Amino acid sequence: MRTFYENDIRKRALFLSFLLAGWAAVVALRLVQIQVFGHARAKAAVLDQTRDTIKVEPKRGNILDRNGEILACSLPAASVYIRPVDRETPAEERAKGRSLQDRLGLSEKEVAYILGRLKDGFSFTYVKKKISGEDAAGVMALKLPGVGLEPATRRHYPLGSLAAHVLGGVSLAENNRTGVEARYNDVLMGEEGEQVIYKVNGGRDYQTQVIKSPVPGKDLVLTLDATIQYYAEKELARAVAEHEAAWGTVIVMEPFSGEILALASLPSYDVNDYPGPKNAWMNRAVQLSYEPGSTFKIVTAAAARERNRVGFTDLFDCSAGSITIGGLTIRDHERVGVLSFPNVLIHSSNVGTVLFASLLSIDEFYDTIKAFRFGTKTGIDLPAEASGKVRPASEWNKKVSLPHIAIGYEVSVTPLQMLRAMNVFATGGLLVRPRVVRSDGGFAGDASGTAGGPVRVISEKTASELVGRVFEAVVEEGTAKLGRLDGFGIAGKTGTAQKYDPALNAYTRKYTASFVGFTPVERPRLAMIVVLDEPKEGYYGGQVCAPVFRDIARQVLRYLRVPPERPLPSRVLTAEMERGEMP
Repeated sequence: MRTFYENDIRKRALFLSFLLAGWAAVVALRLVQIQVFGHARAKAAVLDQTRDTIKVEPKRGNILDRNGEILACSLPAASVYIRPVDRETPAEERAKGRSLQDRLGLSEKEVAYILGRLKDGFSFTYVKKKISGEDAAGVMALKLPGVGLEPATRRHYPLGSLAAHVLGGVSLAENNRTGVEARYNDVLMGEEGEQVIYKVNGGRDYQTQVIKSPVPGKDLVLTLDATIQYYAEKELARAVAEHEAAWGTVIVMEPFSGEILALASLPSYDVNDYPGPKNAWMNRAVQLSYEPGSTFKIVTAAAARERNRVGFTDLFDCSAGSITIGGLTIRDHERVGVLSFPNVLIHSSNVGTVLFASLLSIDEFYDTIKAFRFGTKTGIDLPAEASGKVRPASEWNKKVSLPHIAIGYEVSVTPLQMLRAMNVFATGGLLVRPRVVRSDGGFAGDASGTAGGPVRVISEKTASELVGRVFEAVVEEGTAKLGRLDGFGIAGKTGTAQKYDPALNAYTRKYTASFVGFTPVERPRLAMIVVLDEPKEGYYGGQVCAPVFRDIARQVLRYLRVPPERPLPSRVLTAEMERGEMP
C-alpha cells in the first residue's frame, strides 16, 4: 500500500506530465501555425528586414538628326546610395557623411538631409545621382559600410547648345524636361527594371540581384539637319550681336512636307546644363507671340485677291503719307505717291494697304485670317506652343480694327505661325503642319486640323499671282532689297512692328523686325522666317532681317546642291599694274 508521500509524488508527476504535454502541444501547434500556415508571412517579414526592391533605370533612346548625327545620347553613370548599418553609432554616421561630402562636393544641406534620413531609419537614401565614372571609383575606394552604387545613365548632348530649343533637355533626376525630350518622353524613356538589394554580414555589406531587366527606350529621328541648324544659329548670333537685339529666332522649313530643317532661338543654353540661365530655355519660335506688323499684309492681300476686290492695275493715292479712320491715324514709314496694288505691298505702304483692305467686310477678312489658322496652334510636335490671339469678328471695333489688323496690329502671332502663312504661297495655296520628328512615334492628331494632310487655304491662282507679281518684287526692288541672292529668286515680305507697352497703354519707340519668305521661287526648297526683337542699329525688317535670310539661304542652298535658277551676274577681275610692268 502506497504511503501518502508516494501518492503525493505520483500526483505531482502526473500533473507535471500533463503540464509538459500541454506545453509541448501548444509549442507544436504554434510551430505548425508559424511554419505551415504563417510561413509566407514570416518569410516576407524576414526578407523585408534583409532586402529592398528598387527600380532600375532604362537607357534612354538616342535623338538623331535626319542624317543620323547624334544630338542626344545616354552615357553610363552611377548613382551613390547609403543604407543604415547595424550597430553603427551617430558619430560613425557623421564621419561617413563627411567623407562623402569631401569626395562628392556635397553641400551642408545635402549632408544634413542624408544624416537625417539615417537617423529616422529610412532603409535607402540617394547620396548623389548620376556621377562620373571617376567619382564612382573614388566613392568605392573609401570602402564605407552601407554605401553602394546603382547603375544609371546620364543624358549627354555631344553638340552642346546646337538645337537646344528643339531638344529641350532633361534634368539629372529626369523629373523636369522640355522640347522633344518632354514631348516624346514615353517613346524615349523605355521601361524600368527591378533589382533586389540583400543585407549580408550582419547588415554591414549588401549584394544586388536584377530580377527584371530594364527595356531601353526607342531612338527618335528628327527632321532637323545639324549642318543647316549650325548655319541658322551662326547667322542669328551674328545678327543679334550686331544689332544688340533683345532676342531673335530663325526657322527653316521644307515647304511641301512641313519638316523643320532648323530652329534657332536666342538667348540659348548648353543642353548639358539644362535648364541653363533664367528664361534661356524658352523657345521663342513657338512659345512667344508678337504683333507681326507688315508681314501680316500677305494675309490682307490674299483676302482681297481671293474675292477680286482689288486688281493688279488698281491705283491708290498714298501721297498724304497718312490716313485717319475713326480717330486712328496710320502713317507710312516714308512719303510715297500714287501706287499700284503691287507697289503698295512692294514698298509696304500702310496707307495703301488700309485703302484696299477697306474694300473687304470685317467678316470676309476674319474668315481669311481663320483660314490661315491664326489664333490656333500649328500642331507642331513641341510642348507649350502658343496659339497667338485673334479676337472674334464680333469683338472688332467697327471703325478701326479692320485697318489696324490689315497692317499687322491688334493680332498676335508666333514666328512659326507667320512662317506657315507665307509657306501657303510657296505650296500654291496649301497649309501644311510643321513638325520636328520624321517618324512621329505615335503622334496622333493636332490642334490645327491639318494632321490628315495639306489643307487648301487660297487658290493656286491667287498664290501664284501674288508671288510672281508682288512678293518676288519685294526682294528685287522693294523693302527687302538687301536680301537679294545672286542666282536665286526670293519671294518674301518685311515687317517692322512698333511694340505695345501695357503699362503705358501706348505704342513705344521699340520695334520687332522680321522677314519671311522662301526660295527658289520656281521650285521652293526653303521657307524661312527671321525675327529680331528691339534691334538697336537699324530696326526695319528689310535692314536687319532680310540680310540674315540671304546669308543663311546662300549656305543652305549650296549645302543642298541646289542649282541656280537664273544666270549668275558676270564678274570682271582687274589688277592694278605700274606703268611698264608686264601682265
